Amino acid sequence: MTNEYLWDKSGQPDPDVEHLERLLGRYRSTTPEPAWRVVPRVPARASLRFLAAAAVLVLACAATLWRGRAHDLASWPVTRVAGHPVAGSIPVGDGSRLPLGAWLETDASSKAVLEVSTIGQLDVEPGTRLRLVETREGAHRLAMAHGVVHALIWAPPGQFVIVTPSSRAVDLGCAYTLDVRPDGEGTIEVTGGWVAFEHAGRESFIPAGARCATRTGVGPGTPYMLDAPAALVDALTVLDFAPGSDPARAAALARALGVARPDDALTLWHLLARVPEPDRDAVFDALARFVAPPRLVTREGIRSGDRAMRDAWWAALDLGDIEWWRTWKRRLP
Repeated sequence: MTNEYLWDKSGQPDPDVEHLERLLGRYRSTTPEPAWRVVPRVPARASLRFLAAAAVLVLACAATLWRGRAHDLASWPVTRVAGHPVAGSIPVGDGSRLPLGAWLETDASSKAVLEVSTIGQLDVEPGTRLRLVETREGAHRLAMAHGVVHALIWAPPGQFVIVTPSSRAVDLGCAYTLDVRPDGEGTIEVTGGWVAFEHAGRESFIPAGARCATRTGVGPGTPYMLDAPAALVDALTVLDFAPGSDPARAAALARALGVARPDDALTLWHLLARVPEPDRDAVFDALARFVAPPRLVTREGIRSGDRAMRDAWWAALDLGDIEWWRTWKRRLP
């Protein structure tokens, strides 16, 4: 059967079509078909023109939708919780968004919720100032001048970063509270997953149940568990932020190693890279009391700063795979 037969009954019919015509012929109407009901045969050239016009229309609609989607990706929804938060100098109201490059600010009586694209949200406390620096597929970044935010991120590791005046917090799939004072100093407390704190090559890995301080010009301090002994926390303040020539550092290290518990292996592991080379043997011995060094980890290697050995010992702490950070850090700007 040819296509012409279906249009005007010219050409060779298909036997099955003829059979159907005979069966249904008794129901054929004898009333002449009105002219307006007659469907004209469309020439092939006209059909191509119609399809081309339809394609143009579809592309135009798609472009409109893409522009709308691009606008949504370049800004994040923000909701007022209390007071009068401001997004890009405009009071936050129904349907408000924080545009790329704009600041979100809350005064002493304001709160807001900022959607982190499609990967999480931030509860923004009073007295906070944030700027949307970057947002694209797989990479979202805020600059935080000061204030307090509670972050809940459900994206794969490394997609969300908050840059503060003293460190940048790289999300490794987690929930945390970041507190930054007006002078740029602050703390991060992790309640789920992991956060990496980094500045100028100085790294801290903070798991759920741990806290870490950061200082302008220095970067992140040594993480410690929330229930760590007060003497350990005080000693870390000296070890992390006192000048290298401060004579109090030796006594602070002795106190830290003396009060450390098995749960403080996280802290001791970080100290392997934080203390001067002559003090690393003492830290090595303290950590080895709680977690035996893997077979390939040697005292000499730790003393010389061998990162691969430190990473191998980290794996023995059973706190998660440090390769997460090594992988995602290579993708950071």
